[in-house]
Amino acid sequence: MEGKAVTGFAMIGFAMVSTLLFGCSEPLEVTVTPTRDVDHFQVTAQTNIDMYCPTGICKFELAASQETAITINMHYTDARSFEKIEGVSVTGRQGATVAMVDDNTFSLTLAGENELTKIQVVDYYRY
Repeated sequence: MEGKAVTGFAMIGFAMVSTLLFGCSEPLEVTVTPTRDVDHFQVTAQTNIDMYCPTGICKFELAASQETAITINMHYTDARSFEKIEGVSVTGRQGATVAMVDDNTFSLTLAGENELTKIQVVDYYRY
């Protein structure tokens, strides 16, 4: 997927799987599933996702085949990023791994073994 942007549309329930090779180990597979108010998403690097939520509040699910840190950049549109994330709610034990990177970006560690992580993100300045 290097050099290409992958886009998924929530309207058709699209889930994206990205593969990253680590030496002789099994390849990393990350699944992204939009569940509410996600217009689309783009994988900009193997563990970096741009999520587009036009309402400023959305839900999506992530899972990975092995433990890995993921960075998510939140946007309204290509021209406008979230101004200040008000909150990131994570269902499950992975919530403790959430770290704010900047006003529109956060990271978290996925547990691996395709354990599903449900996420809701809210922008403080949402419409």
